[in-house]
Amino acid sequence: MLVRSIAVALLAVCVSLPALSQQPPSSHHMWGMVSDEKIDRALKTLQTTLDLSPSQVTSIRQLAQSRRESLRSIREQSRPKFEQLMSMLRQPNPDPAAVGRTVIELKGIHEQARTKQADFDNQLSSILNPAQQKTVNDLRRQAPTFMALRSIGLLGTAEHPGGMFTRESE
Repeated sequence: MLVRSIAVALLAVCVSLPALSQQPPSSHHMWGMVSDEKIDRALKTLQTTLDLSPSQVTSIRQLAQSRRESLRSIREQSRPKFEQLMSMLRQPNPDPAAVGRTVIELKGIHEQARTKQADFDNQLSSILNPAQQKTVNDLRRQAPTFMALRSIGLLGTAEHPGGMFTRESE
């Protein structure tokens, strides 16, 4: 039973922390790894769609950069624990108690990241006016639908509105 519980916990950690096993690609958004260029491009879109004032743009830029650095620090904290866990699991007979402790430590780090993200969400809300907050909250509610359509290839990008494989002549 203990091994089964550890296996379930390990699966949860591995699913929620896959970025720790390797350096993220430059487009990776998990754990705050967003370049200044991507922040600037996103802010141009937000400035238009939310009608942000110049001071809001500055505040949101600072918030995004702060988020990136904060989550980078958490990611660096978690990397050795994740590598330790992977090392233990490569052993022929890993110690279930040691694996369990490491999984629990990783879960704590994951919770720390979730708490930080909630703080950043609250800070963003404090920057926005009520109409802008409503727009952002509506987008949050629509995000699962967007991600579902996107994940199965039924929603293209701005560069490829009909999907990646749609020909221009169609």
